[in-house]
Amino acid sequence: MQYNTTRSITENQDNKTLKDMTKSGKQRPWREKKIDNVSYADILEILKIKKAFNVKQCGNILEFKPTDEGYLKLHKTWFCKSKLCPVCNWRRAMKNSYQAQKVIEEVIKEKPKARWLFLTLSTKNAIDGDTLEQSLKHLTKAFDRLSRYKKVKQNLVGFMRSTEVTVNKNDGSYNQHMHVLLCVENAYFRKKENYITQEEWV
Repeated sequence: MQYNTTRSITENQDNKTLKDMTKSGKQRPWREKKIDNVSYADILEILKIKKAFNVKQCGNILEFKPTDEGYLKLHKTWFCKSKLCPVCNWRRAMKNSYQAQKVIEEVIKEKPKARWLFLTLSTKNAIDGDTLEQSLKHLTKAFDRLSRYKKVKQNLVGFMRSTEVTVNKNDGSYNQHMHVLLCVENAYFRKKENYITQEEWV
């Protein structure tokens, strides 16, 4: 994998491995993600899954070009777009984070007095893939019902949600949970009849 630096065109331009840096000076973890990507591709090869070759080629070459501001920006590469690829998941997460930030900035402009809540909803661990699939469907439907409750709906400006699944290393079960960022009216905290307690959420 070829690396380059995005912090300054004149820095790190010697024979050493170049690094992709953020404007704040933090190194982006291309190496770590690529190592995980290769491990994932190796598993696919063992299982004789056809996309193994494509996954292993993901992000092998990174081409950067200078911007008008004097930084180097990723210009061209190829990503496999596999849902389980560590490189693609990392890039997708960064893109989603950036888009979420822009949405929040616009909401703050339009409703500067709105308040924000972070809600995590979880269910009992799933023991296998089939159970996990059904549990995820149930979790989504349950949240849709929750968002339509009168007390929630009358205060809700909008929300962003993300579903996460983690694996219990002890028993191999799946923990499915939903992270929700809620934007509510300012009156949510000012009026007792608007406020929703933890017991009411669950």
